[in-house]
Amino acid sequence: MLCKGKVDVPLARMRYIMDKLDLKLNETKTHIVDARQGSFNFLGFEIRVSKGRKSGKRYAHVCPSTKSLAKIKERMKQLTTRDRTPIPLDDIVGSMNASLRGWTNYFHYKNSSSALSKVRTYAEERLRTHLMKRHKVKDRGIGLGRFPSQQLYQRYGLYKVPTTAGWRSAHA
Repeated sequence: MLCKGKVDVPLARMRYIMDKLDLKLNETKTHIVDARQGSFNFLGFEIRVSKGRKSGKRYAHVCPSTKSLAKIKERMKQLTTRDRTPIPLDDIVGSMNASLRGWTNYFHYKNSSSALSKVRTYAEERLRTHLMKRHKVKDRGIGLGRFPSQQLYQRYGLYKVPTTAGWRSAHA
């Protein structure tokens, strides 16, 4: 719930409405945050109030939380581990693509360009490392030359995570 001023009356009203619906507010998850002072996480997003560099106006900065980034990176790591080298490469890339598409479709929003860029770079690195292990290439420099980013997308079919957010600002 977002409030501009005092939170006591709206919170009491929310508890009353939920009580009428035989629902309970989870007190361990409920907390009050002044968004102008700090940030908070909600449904995988980190939300905070920031000032624009050019205009100096305040805006809601919404981006994927660090926990969400860690989860997708861990998923990419699980899908490209050394013990998965006997699995056909199409299956591994297909699993990576499914995870990347799902994560991107959910978090492709507002100020997420930096996070999207990090995920894209990490997915490239993990697939490249997997290919190097599969083809017994030990030198990273040779691996970069043998498996450049462009080839990861064209030859192996890796999903290309967009590095710009879905929309930049709302226009009324």
